[in-house]
Amino acid sequence: MEQYINRTFSVLYRYGQRFFTQKLKEYGLPFEVGQFPFLMQVYRHPGITQEGISANAVMDKGTTARSIKQLEELGLVRREIDAFDRRIHHIYPTPEAMAIKEQVIGVINDLHEILYKGFSKEEIDLVTSMTERMKANIADYLNGNEVG
Repeated sequence: MEQYINRTFSVLYRYGQRFFTQKLKEYGLPFEVGQFPFLMQVYRHPGITQEGISANAVMDKGTTARSIKQLEELGLVRREIDAFDRRIHHIYPTPEAMAIKEQVIGVINDLHEILYKGFSKEEIDLVTSMTERMKANIADYLNGNEVG
């Protein structure tokens, strides 16, 4: 029987979402699991545009816009109009977001500690490398590039 890794990825994703939901409540963090990837993009790339977030997080523009609006309403991000093109908004973390950044990163570290339990550094490097290659393969295919 063939091995279908996508099912494993799907289950890992759902477990991860449950884990994040539980930890966000446990830590008393003011946002929801669906806003997590968007806040992380703003932490990693202060001043990023919504289009940049959509591209980096591989999310559609509508979902990105809604999540950024929710994070803005929570006081965790602010928008700044571009000096040269008023249609472009740069998104920055607020002081409130920066005050919880360590806890947010802690949630991610907690997840990886659980995921990597019993793995050697070499095994972690190998599975990460292989998974990144799979991600590149599907991205190439969806972008119309030849895979193989």
